[in-house]
Amino acid sequence: MLYDISSEIAISYIVRFWIILLFYIPSVICSFFVLYHFLFDRTLRQAPHNHVIIILLFINLIVQLTSFIWILNYYRLEYVWPQTYSFCLIWLFIDEAFYITITLLFAWATFERHILIFHDRLVSTRYKFLFIHCLPILLLLLYCIFYSIVVVLIPPCKHSFDYTKIVCGSFPCYYHVRLTAMWDVIVNDIIPTMTIIICSLTLLLRVIYQKSRMHQTIHWRTHRKMTIQLLSISLLYLFIYMPKMLIEFLRLCGIPNYVGKDFMSYAGFFAFYGNLLLPFVCAGSMPQLKKRILKLFLCCQRHIQTITP
Repeated sequence: MLYDISSEIAISYIVRFWIILLFYIPSVICSFFVLYHFLFDRTLRQAPHNHVIIILLFINLIVQLTSFIWILNYYRLEYVWPQTYSFCLIWLFIDEAFYITITLLFAWATFERHILIFHDRLVSTRYKFLFIHCLPILLLLLYCIFYSIVVVLIPPCKHSFDYTKIVCGSFPCYYHVRLTAMWDVIVNDIIPTMTIIICSLTLLLRVIYQKSRMHQTIHWRTHRKMTIQLLSISLLYLFIYMPKMLIEFLRLCGIPNYVGKDFMSYAGFFAFYGNLLLPFVCAGSMPQLKKRILKLFLCCQRHIQTITP
């Protein structure tokens, strides 16, 4: 994920530290809570439509426990620490690799949801399930890993890091090569984003049409859960990342860098909330988790009322 570092926003570093920290702590707790239920609840764990979501939450948690701690430390100190080339390389690798992985995996999830809802016969056998469901996820993970290793860890150029900037400047040297820059924006940003938009809209329309035509309450309830889960994450992703992606693409097409400069600065900062809000969106879109959270809250409330007298 590239952050616009050419200009500063009108929010001091200490204020940025606190407004991120206030969301960060509940977000990490929610990540552990949601992942725990996904992994230890057999029904949730075995549901094919949850597999990509589990991977996304796991990757997002790694980002929270690494990159976000370094971001908070940067805003606390107002410089990068430790100031070493290897640390900046690791930070850049995590930032780039995991962002690309989340984007591509979720794009696949929006496409696969059509298969799981309307063409479930394609995954009806073990062989079909492995080929249609598991293989694409594995190939996308391998692509993201090898791509990030090539462009970040062993690029045909040398990164120039700035320890006074977040993510040590956060501008990989390969981005100065027009071909690789265009590949990154188009293949890793624009195409997945368009896939998310098209597949999410068509999924919503198909589910509504199917409900009105078939009037099958049981199937509608199942489809509704799967649709709400996907569309909730889609809205979060598109609202936070899509405007920034479009400006990056226009800049590569020749639009001057000063166009949208202030917007990109603010968008780069508030993009952090995509990671922070993802666990809450996943929890809110799952009826089972909402019921368990409410039950846990009521139990705690009864326990407090019992102790108080």
